[in-house]
Amino acid sequence: MLTIIMLILSTGAILALGSRTVWSLSRYHVVSPVAPLIDDIPTVSVCIAARNETHALAQCLEQVLRSDYKKLEILVLDDGSTDDTSLIIKSFANAGVRFIPGKQLPIGWLGKNHAYKTLSDEASGDILLYIDVDTVLSQSSIGQLVAYFTRSKLAMLSVLPRREDSQRFSAIAGTMRYFWELILGTRSSPPAASAIWMVDSVAIKQEGIGLENYGLSVRPERHMARQLNMLGKYEYIVGTASLGVRYEKHVQSQYETALRLYYPMTGRTIVKWLFCTIFLLLLLVPLGVGVTPELNDINLVWAVSLTLLTAGIFGLFVTATYGGPLRMLRVIAGPFLIIQELVLLTLSYRKYRSGTVTWKGRSVTDQTQNHDALEINE
Repeated sequence: MLTIIMLILSTGAILALGSRTVWSLSRYHVVSPVAPLIDDIPTVSVCIAARNETHALAQCLEQVLRSDYKKLEILVLDDGSTDDTSLIIKSFANAGVRFIPGKQLPIGWLGKNHAYKTLSDEASGDILLYIDVDTVLSQSSIGQLVAYFTRSKLAMLSVLPRREDSQRFSAIAGTMRYFWELILGTRSSPPAASAIWMVDSVAIKQEGIGLENYGLSVRPERHMARQLNMLGKYEYIVGTASLGVRYEKHVQSQYETALRLYYPMTGRTIVKWLFCTIFLLLLLVPLGVGVTPELNDINLVWAVSLTLLTAGIFGLFVTATYGGPLRMLRVIAGPFLIIQELVLLTLSYRKYRSGTVTWKGRSVTDQTQNHDALEINE
């Protein structure tokens, strides 16, 4: 009887997962390539905050410099790096990359948020494009994004980046962070990607919306997106191969990001965290049916069907966001990934409860994330 109850609960969880996945992929899908603007194109400031990023910064800058967008400004802020990050930035000076030295971190700010704010103050473009150093752009990416941004009359746009290197271990065994961000989004609180987001230079400084309202948020772009979404000025899109926005991030870096984000993504309450934990466990129930004493043909067929359905659901997401001939290896690794997510969700909870969360070596103050805006000295 217990097996049947667990299978019923698991069926509900998997069907809910499937419906959210299909809805999200349909809602945030964009037809591309987007035809670039021809006349009166706005100036774009590419803003990159770097802290100990020698492993990826050079490739990121090389890709940005290959852009075919004509009115481009590139700013890179060295946020107190202890390695050769600043030397890498300065080596691109002749190519037009502007080096911005980081300032002393004031009270009430997380490091990256303050770097974002400093970059927005230094930028002169009509549109600011924030990208992580792990984000890689194609030659036409910026032009397509600007065209979509302008024609849609947006104040902010963010993109779920693709992975095209499906043969790498970091692509196969990486976290499911982008999957959860996608399906947890709602009409009133849409997802937002920190890897790449574009914002109007006026909107980012607008009272009640700009970065100064979110100095201590671990997801400042998400709060800004929510505010601008209320005004009908924000969109989130799933990147396509022709859009050319992708990311390459080591597994260890993905783990560190998950530990910083997973507990806040649950709403920072024990009840919601526990609900998410149980939900993940229910996804694994079909795999455990084979070792139960109540195993029979009906239960076995039921469990196998649920396992295949779960794989199909995850396969939809992987097909939409991954490229390369080996991308289905990530689907095959699905059960391992769910177990990994359980571990990361638990560790994220423990780290926030113990006050030991860090972001690039700096402590993160445990602040509630339920506000639309955060007071700096809250």
